Amino acid sequence: MELTFESIQLTADDLKDLAARHASAQELYSPTSPKLPIAQFGWRDRWWLNNSASQQVAIHYWFFESHDEACTAADEGRFRLSAKTVLKFGGYDSIYQPPLNNEHGLGDVVWQAGANFLFVQQTVVVLVAEIGGRVSEETTLRIAQMILEKINNAVINQ
Repeated sequence: MELTFESIQLTADDLKDLAARHASAQELYSPTSPKLPIAQFGWRDRWWLNNSASQQVAIHYWFFESHDEACTAADEGRFRLSAKTVLKFGGYDSIYQPPLNNEHGLGDVVWQAGANFLFVQQTVVVLVAEIGGRVSEETTLRIAQMILEKINNAVINQ
């Protein structure tokens, strides 16, 4: 199996335990756009969980030419993914911060902002973001882990 969008995109069947309904889809620009590196392809799927529009999750997928480009785009792009910042020594930084411990086991590089997870695996950047504060960190982490597993399976089967 080749590492393609179709090989890693979550489906309603993948999310059936969450009673998920696909609400919308949209092609995306790179998280660093218009600066380099530019994603080869970007996509966002929005899902309603537990048959409720009040429990929404947006899953963003970006494909890059190389692992280094993916890491750079995620690191630089995390500043554009949320207007929220945190005070750090010397100024402000993105709300997306490396987790204190990587117990999540997500990807090569991981950032977290509450229940939102941004990670890089292979040449793919993934953001799993809850909308409205009604979806738990446990749920978004589980969704992120499903995507990570699909990426790893696609790479193994190449």
